[in-house]
Amino acid sequence: MGKGLFKNIKTIIKEVIEIIYPIEEKCTLCNADGFIKICPNCKSMIKRSEITNQEEISYGFYGGILKELVLSFKYRKNFVAGEVLADLFIEIIREQNINADYICYIPMSKKAEKKRGFNQCEVIAKNVSEYIDIPINNSIIKNKYTKEQKKLSKEQRILNIKGAFSIKRKSNLYGKDIILIDDVTTTGATLTECRKVLKKYGVNKIICLTIAKSNI
Repeated sequence: MGKGLFKNIKTIIKEVIEIIYPIEEKCTLCNADGFIKICPNCKSMIKRSEITNQEEISYGFYGGILKELVLSFKYRKNFVAGEVLADLFIEIIREQNINADYICYIPMSKKAEKKRGFNQCEVIAKNVSEYIDIPINNSIIKNKYTKEQKKLSKEQRILNIKGAFSIKRKSNLYGKDIILIDDVTTTGATLTECRKVLKKYGVNKIICLTIAKSNI
């Protein structure tokens, strides 16, 4: 009862905000009029990736439209682009009939998050959670500041991220199935390190979802 009431209140607040500040009907990428968030033409140019592993799924390849959306959100604070990315996550979760007890996301160090102003994975995860009704769990924490993975070789990435994550003491992830969200995966070093920590804590099943896969 309480959960349903809280969700209804959030929906009402969101609708009121949209009345006061109406959504601009313009594609966030090409500025074509008459479209909410992204136009069909821009979306059609996304190159989807083949799903070969049900526990590590990427929506598409890191290039073109997907790359522009990720960069616009992360570095230019285009939150409409962030909403588009969340919508793509929701699309693949529904396509693959994915279910879980919680949604987790790759955390940032306090220093890195302060520098950027927000954690893009957290924002996306919260948007996804709101629409598929799976609660967020923020039990994963990052223990140390690391260099940006995109600037490193495969071997350097593994060493850079080693020991970077842990689980909060008062956590309720034991025996649970979770969706772990990250934006882009290249070597998979970050997801692998995070998965190790979660498995050590006793998480039952981990489905890693990323918006895009890339190559070094």
